[in-house]
Formats: sequence, C-alpha cells, structure tokens
Amino acid sequence: MGTLLQKFRTRGHNRRKPKGLFPASRHIIDYAFTVAGVDYYRHDDIFNLPFERGFMALAAYEECRMGVNREYLDAHTTKVRELLTAPKVNIFEIHKLNEQLKERMLFVADADLLYKLASVVFFDKNENPSLYEIDYNKKKIEFWKRHKGVADFFLQKPLKELIPFLSISETDLRASLEVSEKIRRLQTETPEVSPPPASKK
Repeated sequence: MGTLLQKFRTRGHNRRKPKGLFPASRHIIDYAFTVAGVDYYRHDDIFNLPFERGFMALAAYEECRMGVNREYLDAHTTKVRELLTAPKVNIFEIHKLNEQLKERMLFVADADLLYKLASVVFFDKNENPSLYEIDYNKKKIEFWKRHKGVADFFLQKPLKELIPFLSISETDLRASLEVSEKIRRLQTETPEVSPPPASKK
C-alpha cells in the first residue's frame, strides 16, 4: 500500500512540475489533463506560444470560429469557379453550395475543428512544445477519439477555458456536436470538386 501511495504522489508531483520533461523549453509549461493514462500539457500563457505552435493555434482557432477549414474553402471556390465557367451556368447548384457554406458558418461547434485546435494547444511528453507535427497530431486526435467521448473530451476544464464559446450547458454542447456532424455527413466532407475546364487555345 505504501509503495502504491508513493507512486501516486510521485506521478502527481511530476504532472505539476513538467519542466523535467521539456528541459529545452524557455516557456512555462503546466499539466493539463490525462486521457487513457497519457498526460497532456500546455503552455502557461496561451498568448505567448513559441512561433510555430502559436501560428498554428491562431489558424486553428480562426477555423473553429468560422466553422470551416482552408481545405473546405479551397474546394468550395474551385467548384464555384467550375460552375461559373461551364457552357451553361447552373445557378441552382451554385446556390446550393452557398447555402452549405452558410450552414457551416453557423455551427456553434464542429468537432473535427475543435480537435485540431486542441491538438495544437495540448501536447504530450513525446512532442516538441515549440513545434507542431501534422502526422503525429492526427494520430493523437485519433487516440483521443478512441478513448474519450467527444462531448466528454471538450467538457474538460482546460478545453472550456481554451474555447470560451463552449461555455454552454452539457446538453446544448452534445446537441450542437450531433447536429453539426449530421450536417457534415449530408454535405460530405467537402463539396464535390472536378478539375477546372481546360483552357481553349
């Protein structure tokens, strides 16, 4: 019993003082939360992040605020350009794409975009807290999804502090995530994209 208690105290002590895990960092790093036995950390000052991680955080936060990512917008504009340059302009299809974009921009919360933002701000002991590795973080997000329900994950205190617009009731958050996921499935991940028409010589 004494040994188990000692291990627990040591583990808790290490969580609260993660400096030993990231000795090269010049920023203050705090323990944030644990998922399936893996501890995650964050910088003490969200407005003072290392350059690369800070740049990614700003981009991810803006995507969350808009409800769409850069890939979706690229696909949307490509498809609209294709429709506008077709021999016969399909105004109804353009209107449909515009309404889909508008629906996404009205999302209170989009789970995939929230996961992306969380993956930038929170990191584990194997990551460089100054950098952001896209492939590693895709695996990290999948790990979170496997081991924690989506609403339960975002209801954790550190995430609600990070994303103020999630300060809604648990019931409303769950409902919002379910609705946004249904709309996403109806629209598909991005608008169907065809290559632009070949230029006439």
